[in-house]
Amino acid sequence: VNTISQNDLAQLIAWLKKYPRLTMDAEARRFEQAWSRWLGVKYSVMCNSGASANLLMYAALDSARRSGQRKVVVPASGWPTDIAPAIQFGWKPIMCESDPVTFGLDMDFLEKIIKRERPETVVVVHVLGVPTDMTRLQKLQRRYGFNIIEDCCASHGSRHQGELVGTFGLISVFSFYYGHHMSTVEGGILCTNDEQIYHQLLMLRSHGWLKDLPPAKARRIMRQHGVDPFHAPFTFVIPGFNLRPTEISARMGQIQLRQLPATIRRRVANHRLYQQELQGAVGFAPGIKGDLISSISFCGVAESTRQRQRFVRALHRQRIDTRIFTAGNLGRHPFWTDRYPVFKAPQADKLYRGGFFLPNNQSLGRADILHICDVIKKTL
Repeated sequence: VNTISQNDLAQLIAWLKKYPRLTMDAEARRFEQAWSRWLGVKYSVMCNSGASANLLMYAALDSARRSGQRKVVVPASGWPTDIAPAIQFGWKPIMCESDPVTFGLDMDFLEKIIKRERPETVVVVHVLGVPTDMTRLQKLQRRYGFNIIEDCCASHGSRHQGELVGTFGLISVFSFYYGHHMSTVEGGILCTNDEQIYHQLLMLRSHGWLKDLPPAKARRIMRQHGVDPFHAPFTFVIPGFNLRPTEISARMGQIQLRQLPATIRRRVANHRLYQQELQGAVGFAPGIKGDLISSISFCGVAESTRQRQRFVRALHRQRIDTRIFTAGNLGRHPFWTDRYPVFKAPQADKLYRGGFFLPNNQSLGRADILHICDVIKKTL
């Protein structure tokens, strides 16, 4: 569903008629500050997509010299841009099996990897809004020492044991793509409580220049390198990108953020209803007791590919959207298998062969969810 309403567009148009600046400026800063307040973090950096946010999180660890030997654990069930930057930047990605309770990282499998490989970084995906077991992950972090970076692109408002996802890691990222909990058309954001990482992100997002830094920090760098103040706006400190958002996206983000609490409540209620109605009919991630699941879609898991095909045909006859479960097992996709051995793991393979989406968004109510569940149950 398009999460941008006619009223949202009317507000945006009214703002555009004032002939504002459209390239990144004050609206982006206002949205970043509002998002930080909502999430409860010190710093947020908006960019042009959730995938760009994934790219920047790797680049920031490298630029801050906090990537060590560049070994990173990546999830089998997630999104390719959680892994692609590791390949592009020459890191060593090590794939981890999926957990049957959350579809996120399997902690037993992860600990074996940590003992064997001693990675410096672990990428966590809260799959479709189901929180990963962050309590156990943080215990492993205290025991072995590694960076946690969270991909929360499909889990706005989800909570693990009362705490919002996106507040556990050194860096967290969210997406504001069309159809997500909230949309800026295209857009993403990175969040951190670490000032060094924040400064690296500001420079990396915009060509590597220093003019987006806090003035005191910029002056220190200028003195360190003997920069003539006249050169300061276009002094490039690190190799950067241009991944900036537009003011249009940032303005839409502010409009959408005001609606996010109501959106989360509806998605949480819909997800719970799916779980109640489909218990025993299809597989799904029950989640950890006490966690709050604010999902982007509900993932059902068929017993076989053939059964999934029957579900898909029945859903399409009723004009109900469905698709494969994200990417299933990413270790079976060509971008991985062209470089590394096929990743064979029971749970991730089960999702690859049997996983499918059922819609969840704020436009759907109880009657809609019951109808969708009825279609599934009648197909059994």
